[in-house]
Amino acid sequence: MKKYSNIFLAVLILFSSFFLGIAAEQKSTLEIPEGFTGIFSYGSLISVPSMEKTLGHKYEGPIHEVHLLGYERVWTCVRPWRSSTRKFNAYVLRGEERVPILGAAELNIYPKKTGKINGVLYLITDDELLSFDQRERGYQRIDVTDKIEEISFSGGKVYVYEGLPGSPLDSSEEKGIYILIKEFFDMVNEACDSRGEDFRKEFDRTTRPCEYEVVPYENIIWDKGN
Repeated sequence: MKKYSNIFLAVLILFSSFFLGIAAEQKSTLEIPEGFTGIFSYGSLISVPSMEKTLGHKYEGPIHEVHLLGYERVWTCVRPWRSSTRKFNAYVLRGEERVPILGAAELNIYPKKTGKINGVLYLITDDELLSFDQRERGYQRIDVTDKIEEISFSGGKVYVYEGLPGSPLDSSEEKGIYILIKEFFDMVNEACDSRGEDFRKEFDRTTRPCEYEVVPYENIIWDKGN
């Protein structure tokens, strides 16, 4: 019996290797030109107008719909509004009470062994990449060249922006003083809609629901800080 079990295992391994080999052959290769870099976009950068605003000009390069392996997408990266250089206070009304708001929640990704999220891939110059580094304050740029499901790359790297350690908030009390700005939420949804119904459904399916309150920008009260 043990002999037959070993034979079955050997056959199973042979067939698995065969089909994995076919899958590898079907994966296309993209040559990244010298001086260029790939960016995987999973949130607001899916919006081409938003991406072009940071770019400073119209984007005329390729746009690939791809999947990032080994990550899940969540609404847990928060940006505090007040800092040593920006001294102002923000509030939202709860009846007659003015509740202080510390900042806004945005999308983030976490490593997850079985995770897979959809997004879009752009190619930009190395100099333009610096503008995106400035835009993504509170995030770190990480190399995911070997984590794109559909494409292998040569000649350059692909990056994604991941929230800095410590950006998620676990306290329900803290979550109450961070919000999700409705206009930002709508922009992400509209960007997904522009990619088609299937893209939007997969985005929703692979994104954890936001636990923060969605507040229109016009409902935020701003006061100059001390």
